[in-house]
Amino acid sequence: MSPEIEDLGRAPFAAVLTAMRALLADVLAGRDPGRILLVEHDRVYTAGRATPRTELTSDIVPIERGGKITFHGPGQLVVYPIVRLPRRDVRDWLRRLEAFGVAICGAFGLHAEPSVDGTGVFVAGRKVASIGVAIKQWVNLHGIAINVAMDLSAWQAVRPCGLSPDVMTDLSAAAGRPIGLPEAKAAARAAMPALLAP
Repeated sequence: MSPEIEDLGRAPFAAVLTAMRALLADVLAGRDPGRILLVEHDRVYTAGRATPRTELTSDIVPIERGGKITFHGPGQLVVYPIVRLPRRDVRDWLRRLEAFGVAICGAFGLHAEPSVDGTGVFVAGRKVASIGVAIKQWVNLHGIAINVAMDLSAWQAVRPCGLSPDVMTDLSAAAGRPIGLPEAKAAARAAMPALLAP
């Protein structure tokens, strides 16, 4: 039974994080086959496990995923696959998430490349998607955030994933035309079978 894709629309991060953790518990207990959540968040900065303590401030939410600080906000599509990994191989899963992001870019005629460390997707040297996960007993938590049509100034407040904020871009800027979340969601749905293939 394939996991369902659930579109949450726009939702605050805290509520979705609570729902993700509950879903994780259900998958681990065998009560749920898992789901892929699609969401656009209200503005929030989150910090993964690799974030230095000196970079944590009161307005940044520390969470259990890998990586450093990132931003979620309007105009960004976040994909949370709360599913059992197709293979018991974390590197394979990160490569799949990168390939998923590359495929979404390809749907808009963009040549994208994965990062060298499993943390993102780049177009012409600029980052359009960020990856951060936590794996619990071979079940995934968190996922990939694809910048679609964002106010990129939000990145200037932090060093996203430890990089210069100027490296961040979105699909609309890269493609030279406005791209909406409905288009990005359609591309994500089309790329989903390859992400979850055995």
